[in-house]
Amino acid sequence: MDALGPLREVRSWEEARPSGELEDPAVREAILLVVGERGYAKATTKEIAARTGLGEDRFHRRFHNKGRAFAWAYDGAVERLYGDVLAACREAGSWRGGFEAALACLLRSVAARPLIAKALLVEVRAARGDAWSKHQEMSERLVDILAAARHQPGARASATTTTAGFVLGAIEESLSIELAAGRGAEVERLLPDLSRLAFLQLFCDEG
Repeated sequence: MDALGPLREVRSWEEARPSGELEDPAVREAILLVVGERGYAKATTKEIAARTGLGEDRFHRRFHNKGRAFAWAYDGAVERLYGDVLAACREAGSWRGGFEAALACLLRSVAARPLIAKALLVEVRAARGDAWSKHQEMSERLVDILAAARHQPGARASATTTTAGFVLGAIEESLSIELAAGRGAEVERLLPDLSRLAFLQLFCDEG
């Protein structure tokens, strides 16, 4: 799977179009930026094709339709984000420390690139299809990681995979609300509350 590379917001759509050789990371980023700004339902293939620099003919030859283009861009972006979050988790010395580091990494990524985050967390619900299937796959992976908390010292005996799913759902819903309201750049302020929510659900104390 191609690595997306660091994503960043751009000041203009011209910056989202690759210069010289057409680079896949730039195409992925442009697709996500269009969807994040316009919304999946309103973003047209014509607009996406223009802003990626592909043009309509090349766009249709490569992707055939908007759904396939978005699913391709979504796949690369969430895999990269998952890798970044997991790396932050592994650098910590404890499960709880790893969770907080991973959550902080996620919030930083959202705050730095709110339009892309909106495409990944909010607009994927409208896109459905292969992108939604990828979303579900990633959710299952993250739930499995969160569920491992039940094997840690001080874990609640009642904590289950369902509990982990609730925690992940609460985090995603909180971020989606902020992104939909245009407050994506401010989400890092949620770190204490979301950490506390997770620890209260998974452990017998707040840590």
